[in-house]
Amino acid sequence: MTARIEWRTKGKGNDALLFVNEYSEAGDTVIKTWNADPTSIADFLNQMEGLDTANAGLESDVNQRNPLQWGDLVISRAQPGGDVLDIDPEIYWDQIYYWFRSRGRDPHPQRRKR
Repeated sequence: MTARIEWRTKGKGNDALLFVNEYSEAGDTVIKTWNADPTSIADFLNQMEGLDTANAGLESDVNQRNPLQWGDLVISRAQPGGDVLDIDPEIYWDQIYYWFRSRGRDPHPQRRKR
């Protein structure tokens, strides 16, 4: 499978961004994680400039390497390139509401509330 960054959730506010790639014979492995907050999620949804994977070694603990352990998939984007690989529309819009709309914010930097 393609190297990718996934946004996963276990519920409102319990989200993470994961760099997932094949590692040895293990298959899909969480290589690196970032805490999810409005800034990191907005970066992930737009340019993915703050999510550095260039020099990522295996940084996750052995008991946290299965992507499914991190909750339901919200959206997955190819790394590099940013192409959308998979999305759950219902979960996506629920999380957009939780992280942005309910706070009067927009995840796109050009659409800031005046």
